[in-house]
Amino acid sequence: MASTLLSPGVEIQERDLTVGSIETVEVNVGAIAGSFAKGPVLTPVRISNESQLIETFGEPSDANAETWWTAASFLSYGGVLDVVRCATSGQLSASDDGTTSPYLLSISTKEIYEATYLSATANPFHWAARDVGADGNSIRVSVIDKGADVTLVLDGALTTSTIGTQVQNTAGTKSGYIYAWDATTNSVSLITSDTWTTSDVVENGVTDRNISSVSDWYDSQFVFTGLKWSAIAPRPGTSPYVAARGGANDEMHIAVWDATGAITGTPNTLLEKFSYVSKANNAKTQEGAGNYYPNVVLNQSTFVYWGAHETSVYDVSANQAATGGNIAGTGNAGSNSSTTFDLFASTYVTGAGGNKDNVYVLAKGAETGSASSGEIITGLQEFADTETVQIDYLLMGPGDAASKSNTQAIGAAVLTITSNRKDCVGFLSPFRGDVVGVTSSATQTQNVVNFYQPMQATSFGVFDNGWKYVYDRFADKYRYIPCNGDVAGLCAATTANGLPWFSPAGLNRGAIKNAVKLAYSPTKSERDTLYQKRINPITSLPGQGILLFGDKTALASPSAFDRINVRRLFNVIEKTIGNAAKGVLFELNDEFTRNNFKNVVEPYLRGVQAERGITDFLVICDDTNNTGAIIDANEFKADFYIKPARSINFITLTFIATRTGVSFEEVIPRR
Repeated sequence: MASTLLSPGVEIQERDLTVGSIETVEVNVGAIAGSFAKGPVLTPVRISNESQLIETFGEPSDANAETWWTAASFLSYGGVLDVVRCATSGQLSASDDGTTSPYLLSISTKEIYEATYLSATANPFHWAARDVGADGNSIRVSVIDKGADVTLVLDGALTTSTIGTQVQNTAGTKSGYIYAWDATTNSVSLITSDTWTTSDVVENGVTDRNISSVSDWYDSQFVFTGLKWSAIAPRPGTSPYVAARGGANDEMHIAVWDATGAITGTPNTLLEKFSYVSKANNAKTQEGAGNYYPNVVLNQSTFVYWGAHETSVYDVSANQAATGGNIAGTGNAGSNSSTTFDLFASTYVTGAGGNKDNVYVLAKGAETGSASSGEIITGLQEFADTETVQIDYLLMGPGDAASKSNTQAIGAAVLTITSNRKDCVGFLSPFRGDVVGVTSSATQTQNVVNFYQPMQATSFGVFDNGWKYVYDRFADKYRYIPCNGDVAGLCAATTANGLPWFSPAGLNRGAIKNAVKLAYSPTKSERDTLYQKRINPITSLPGQGILLFGDKTALASPSAFDRINVRRLFNVIEKTIGNAAKGVLFELNDEFTRNNFKNVVEPYLRGVQAERGITDFLVICDDTNNTGAIIDANEFKADFYIKPARSINFITLTFIATRTGVSFEEVIPRR
């Protein structure tokens, strides 16, 4: 830019070259929906390896092994995987309703809880696990409030040991209400404002009792063996919010723990805690956040839902009667200045296992059966939104073992999602019954062709013929699983080990991992048939292993996009340049902006060209495609002409014998 100065001086100019940038696009994210033993339902969770898969979604079982091993197969190639656990009719939530046989319920999502149980007048449970399945049976919920002030150990039993009965010392100067009585140890827990000592004598009405020891009641209370409540937080009492309104005893602690180790691997492990939450339904923290305990649990807990708690909490004294709030939260300290919240009694809660002392024992959680085709399709819809979920490969999984039409419906759903997204590829395998256990390879070939025949023609899909035989170390047996996880995994491995625009097939990049054998290994003529029908053969070649021997997409018409490497090339460069284009939004559509944009994208494309992804390109972003009408419509246009590199599918080697003394120039055809 020329200077505008007319006499000697210094002119300051600025030029902005920061509009838009090229950032690396993550291109190794797979996705699958299906049955799993545990984990969140209808919520994508990103998994990086098999250990994380086990930790989050459990080990494989007969009900979910094919889905589980498909996911594990993909992960073995180096990509990451977004996993959705589908809701199934056989899922039960572990819960506690205060009986030894809890009500059978299924709360597979937060939406179901909020619609069915949150506002119900007669909820059938007190606490329930957030994740359906058997692991929830290991959950315990312990609660504690202000409770007794002291525990006295006496030299004999009291004549009167009724909880709630007032006792005093012989001098009549100290008194308290019995909160809990242990006849085995002759210990009595008292609600009292007095400080008792061993010099006091308990007035018993008939025979006075000496005090052998005095201890702080709270210091002796356990969440579980090895963990005292005092290690979690000091004794709960009255919150500042309730105290300011004349109330008392609203605070409580909640602890959620893993009793058997099914969740964490270690028995008696604290999972989460909620300290100083309030029984007042309008309570707030000093920071102004809501502090009513069922709402805190709903919004913050990872492991449990709060249900309906008992409304008849034991009153430890006459002056703590039901004029105030109770554990169900009906008290309102803001409108009742005399609210004194009821306190727990140690014998109040009897959980599913018969436990007491304010411990809820969750039970009856179960995971049985596999997800139906409709449930799987619902799970796949979690990957439909391009803005909220970024994926590159969508796996069909095993489909429905009992129904070819249902399996086709799942495959069709995969293709619909990928074709609508236009930024990822769906990977499909045939119906299990079409290849597994079928002895005739000719029949297998025709079955596979017939399975895919009605499928949508799209470059955003990839078909294979494979089911491989793998060893399931968890069940100590062999299983057949589909190969769509492997084919997607080969694409991920090609990206990780080379470049995404290379073909994932053949001897160099197409080896199928962890396969003992194939259910169907097509011959050369059968591979010809499959390939003409846009199906990529997976075959076992003597001395060379089990290989993906094709790189077609599901596109039916001849096109550059009928090959996986071209489809993947365009997916990558479209995502990358699309992200860079976001920097142009709300800028001025003028030559300066257009040139800046070209200066960003052209070096990137030259890099792709240098790495053999494209042979040539042209970017047009000027006034020829950004006309006045386009500018006035607040639009911006850039046209990219791309010559993609092509993979070799067919090789012709011609060997020509010539007579001695004949010059090669004589026999080579002139060109």
